[in-house]
Parts: sequence; structure tokens; C-alpha cells
Amino acid sequence: MPAGDADWAAELMELRRQAYERYSPVFWRPAPNVTGPHARFLRNQISAPATIALRTRDGFIICQRRETEGFVDDFAVSPPGSWDHAGAALLLAAAERLAATGIHAVRVVTADADHAKCDMLESLSLRVAEQWWVRELTPAGQAAEAEPGRVSGPGFAGILVPAPPVYDPGGLVFQLDPAGGYAAPDVIERAAAERGAVLAVVPAAPATAEAADLQQAGWSVASDWYVGWPLPGLPLGRPAAQDG
Repeated sequence: MPAGDADWAAELMELRRQAYERYSPVFWRPAPNVTGPHARFLRNQISAPATIALRTRDGFIICQRRETEGFVDDFAVSPPGSWDHAGAALLLAAAERLAATGIHAVRVVTADADHAKCDMLESLSLRVAEQWWVRELTPAGQAAEAEPGRVSGPGFAGILVPAPPVYDPGGLVFQLDPAGGYAAPDVIERAAAERGAVLAVVPAAPATAEAADLQQAGWSVASDWYVGWPLPGLPLGRPAAQDG
């Protein structure tokens, strides 16, 4: 994928953000006027030695080599309903290039409610390893005055951070660190809101006690993190992919 295609890729990602906002309006809320800056970011990603960037006329994928796996976030097709063939072809082509470098696992992030993309990933034998549960919060005081930093409480710890620049939840976001343990959801909510967070994010593996507690407390899943190695199921047409 040539670096010159970054503007086109950023426009596709802007359309994806607009669609994702309907799924989780705070977590996925797009920041305004970021297509240009995102194109510059994607251009740098495409040109990076550790990146596999492919495109077809129907979409693109950017896969970053990270130690033992390839990480995929910026990944879009048009129209969105073409994930089963256009998206699958791109992911399989990226996997071939990863394998040539000795990597045999990929991690792909997607909205939980992007059913067409999720179906494609599952059809290629990837499985959900982690889900990000979210809860909108009413911050204590002014959200604009909140300061990033560590947040901890009885049995849990995490960090208060800005959202990625392409999103605008309206303030800082608390993200739990699973290594620090899990507390009751209401305890996490209260501590994060007191620090000025507008949103709390708790990663949890599916079908765990933590996930059950979050669901019972009224939290919702915003994103799924699929892990595995793409294996073709039914025969898929694979258009020629252009390397960056």
C-alpha cells in the first residue's frame, strides 16, 4: 500500500468512526476535523519498517508487527457489507506476510456491534480473547479540569488518560489494569468519577466472573479483541493486494 493512499484510508476510517458512534456513543464518539491529522498518522504507519500495509480497491489493512503477533486496528472496507470477502482477503494476505517474518498470531480490534466484521473474523478461526466493557460516568467537578494519572482503590488500579486523538468522549477516560485486580463495578465507577473521568473502561475475558459482574451492573461491551491465526474457511476470492 503506497503511503500516498493515506488520505483515502483516513476517509474510510472517518466513515467507520461515524458508524461506530451509533454502537457506543461516548466510547466511539469521533473527534471533529481529524481526517487530515489521521492521514498523516497513517502515512507514517504505512512507511514504518514494522508495518504491513495492504490495499485493494475495496479496502485496506495496516498490521503492526509487535513482538510475537501482528496488531490490526486501522482496517476498513467499502461498502461495510463486504467484510466476508474483501476484508477476509486482506487479513489472509497480511497473515501470509506475517508468516514470512516468523509471526503466527494476529490481534484484531473491532466494535462488538460490528457484526459483519466479527462474523468474518470468526469465520477465519479468530476468537475473542478480551472485551472492553464501558460505563458512562458523571464526573465530579468539571471534566475539563481532570488530570491524567494513576487511579487506585480497594483491590484495583488503573490509569486516567485522554482518548486517542481521533475520538472525543468529552473528557478523560479511566482504564482498569487487570493486573491490579478487579473490584466491584460500582467501586470502580465511583473512584473514576471522583477523579473526573467521563468514561470507565474495564477489559475482561468473555464468560468470566468479571464479565458477568459488569453485565449485571449495567455496563456494555464496546470493543472486542480477536486473537488467533487466520485460516480460510470457504474458498475466498483474493484480489491482488498492494504492499506499502
